[in-house]
Amino acid sequence: MWTNKLLIYFCLVLAMIFWGFSFVGTKISLDGNIQPITLVLIRLIVSSVFMLILTRSLGILQNIKKKDIKWFLLIAFFEPLCYFLGETYGLQLVTSTLGAVLISTIPLFVPWAAWIVFREKVSLLNLLGIVISILGVLLIIFEPNISFNVSLLGIALLFIAVLSAVGYTMVLRHIIKTYSPVTIITWQNILGIFAFVPLFFVCDVHLFNISLFTPKIIITILCLGIFPSSLSYVFYSYAVKEFGVNRSTVFTNLIPVITAIFAYIIMDEELTLLKLTGIFVVIFALFISQINKIR
Repeated sequence: MWTNKLLIYFCLVLAMIFWGFSFVGTKISLDGNIQPITLVLIRLIVSSVFMLILTRSLGILQNIKKKDIKWFLLIAFFEPLCYFLGETYGLQLVTSTLGAVLISTIPLFVPWAAWIVFREKVSLLNLLGIVISILGVLLIIFEPNISFNVSLLGIALLFIAVLSAVGYTMVLRHIIKTYSPVTIITWQNILGIFAFVPLFFVCDVHLFNISLFTPKIIITILCLGIFPSSLSYVFYSYAVKEFGVNRSTVFTNLIPVITAIFAYIIMDEELTLLKLTGIFVVIFALFISQINKIR
């Protein structure tokens, strides 16, 4: 029993580590003049090829039942389509700090959505952990003389990303009872390719330049496709299946923690005392939110 719990926690932490790297890897790619939709599309292609090789070689890819096609279309609509469009274009209109604050509200909305849709109970400790973890996130992203350049369109787009993440988690909670995590992520990303191909030809094809794909960019995108776009979703889905959405989603506030550490190691960004304090606050909040589960 304890071994199984530790495995789930290990999977959750790994998922957040990979997603935390995603922000740094995405920044490296965008700084290399790779267009947002091009980047997402290539990530999805890499992820789909990786997942198909994995699932086919192990013989574990399930076929989608006809009655469940609508759920897979819906989950792909939420993520990757709406989430990545909302986040990517929203962050172009507001500061990254304001964007991080808005994205960090996802764990606040998920428990209420889970209660409305599934009547999943929300404990006081779970709510307390969520609130404290968001305070920790604010400490991590806070900078002196900070200013929020408010764009209503940018805020609206980021809230689309937030609501998409909530919707994704609700649909995932429903279909995870029938399908394995690897099956869900494989089909989710394959369907995502079909959604992003038309967008690529409308928005990015005229800007596509093969010479931009240096060895550094290629390795970065391959890592983004395999780790955040594939393994993170598989591990997170497994945790949702075993722990439920409330205790799993609060771990997403580890992402700014991991991002800050990766940015310090890879991009030489400063890791201040305030950021370190925020990191410890988030970890403390996660412990609080999991107390009932640990017992």
